[in-house]
Amino acid sequence: MTAGLRVASYNLLHGRDLSQRGAIDLAAAAAAIAELDADVVALQEVDRGQDRSGSVDQVADLAEALGMYGVFCPALQGDPDRSWEPADDDRGGAAYGVGLLTRLELAGSERVDLPGGGAGARSPNASLRNPGWDHEPRVAMCATVRAGDWTLAVIVTHLSYMPWRAIRQLRRAVGTAASPRVLVGDLNLPAWAVRAAVPAWRHAGGQATFPAWRPRLQMHHVLIDGAVDVDQAVAHPRTTSDHRPLVVDLRRRP
Repeated sequence: MTAGLRVASYNLLHGRDLSQRGAIDLAAAAAAIAELDADVVALQEVDRGQDRSGSVDQVADLAEALGMYGVFCPALQGDPDRSWEPADDDRGGAAYGVGLLTRLELAGSERVDLPGGGAGARSPNASLRNPGWDHEPRVAMCATVRAGDWTLAVIVTHLSYMPWRAIRQLRRAVGTAASPRVLVGDLNLPAWAVRAAVPAWRHAGGQATFPAWRPRLQMHHVLIDGAVDVDQAVAHPRTTSDHRPLVVDLRRRP
């Protein structure tokens, strides 16, 4: 019987290491993730087959390096820096989305499209980019993990930076899976907005996670539904990204 497990949320920034002036270094990210000593790691901003990150499957490579199981869930297919379409039917090839790493038994996963996304393109002229525009497809991945005789649904997501859209997406994401369940991810919302949007879920608490070099905002959150309690929730200082990871220790109620 397993009474507790550790979950973490890590924004991968498609493998860039800001301590190396943004060079792609997946090995450095693997080392930072290993230091979290987490049973389950929710990943955001993950590449598969993208030129900018060496055309690798980042979840598969991290899973192999860490000796964990891994699953990738594409939000879009194409190039997130140029043009894309929603990944409604994963055909392989270049994609971008979220992922999950676990050292527990992984019993399956499901992809859920979130509202507000669609086909799109970035302007080649950075001065024409509108920071209030976000039609980037967003997804939630619901994975089932087993720790001893404890089965837990883990919902991984990365929401829009537009608050009104992020709230709609969050309300859709929490409608997946059955209790006991946790939602883990970079929600791009402050804690008060998360709590107000889904009051039936319990917020695990935590600390500021963004920006990593001088955190002022908590963007990463863990939400809980069911017979699960929180022992602690802390922002870990070791990261390769512009976000600090959030690490939460969970305990099953007797």
